[in-house]
Amino acid sequence: MRGRVAGCAAVLLMLLTGCGEGGSEAEAKPTRTPKPTAAPGVDGDADPGTVFTAAELTAALLPAKAVGPKAKALNATSGVDGRLYGGGDWGACAPGKKASTELFEMRGTTAGHMISPFPGANADDEDPVLSQTLVSMPDARAERHVELRRQLHKACPSVTVDTDAAPVVEHHAVEDLPDIGDEAILESKRYEGGDDYDAATRYYKAEVRVGGVLVLVDAGPHKDLTISSAAKAAARVRTELYKAS
Repeated sequence: MRGRVAGCAAVLLMLLTGCGEGGSEAEAKPTRTPKPTAAPGVDGDADPGTVFTAAELTAALLPAKAVGPKAKALNATSGVDGRLYGGGDWGACAPGKKASTELFEMRGTTAGHMISPFPGANADDEDPVLSQTLVSMPDARAERHVELRRQLHKACPSVTVDTDAAPVVEHHAVEDLPDIGDEAILESKRYEGGDDYDAATRYYKAEVRVGGVLVLVDAGPHKDLTISSAAKAAARVRTELYKAS
C-alpha cells in the first residue's frame, strides 16, 4: 500500500510540475490568457444559436460619448441580410480565393453607425471618422468568420490591384488582440504605388467576437482609437445583449 501511495504521489508531482515525457515541450508553448467574456454562455442560459434583431443591435451600439466627450454620432444603418466583405481587393489573390468566397457568402443581421471622435479638431484636413458595425449570427458561424479573416490576411499579404492609373499594391497584416471579447483580431493594410497613397500610412480595422456577435470597428489610420473603441464596444455588447454583469 505504501508503495502505491508513493507511486501515485510521484505521478501527481509529475503532472503538477510538467515533468516526464513531453513536459519541456508543453512548457515551451505560450499559454493563452483566459478570455474575459465567454459569451453567450457567460451566465449559463444564453442560446449559442441566438440571433439578435437589428433593433437590439442598434440599441447596443457604442454611443458617441463613450468614444470622446465631444464625439458626435453620424449616419446609422441596419439590415437583416448584411453581407460581410471588404477590407481589401482580394480578387487577384488566388491562395485566398476559398476563404474570400466563403466570407462573401456569409450573412448576418447588422446595425452600425459612424462617429466623429473629434469634430472640428482639424481646421484644414477632414476630421477622422470611426465606423462601428455589429453583426449577429449563430456563434459557430461568427467564430468561423474570424478564422477566415485570419486565413485571408495570411494567404494574401500582398495583392496587386489594377487601377485606371498605375497598379497599386495592398499590403495586409493581421494580429491577435488579447483580452478583448471571446477573440479579437486587428487587421491592417497600407497601399504602395499610385499618386494618391502614402506608402507609410497604415489603416486599421478591429474585429471582435462576443458570442455570436461580431464587433467591427474602423478608425482609419488611428490604431489606438480603433483598439480602444473596439474594446469598449465589445464590453457594451456583453452587457447589453448577453446581460453579463
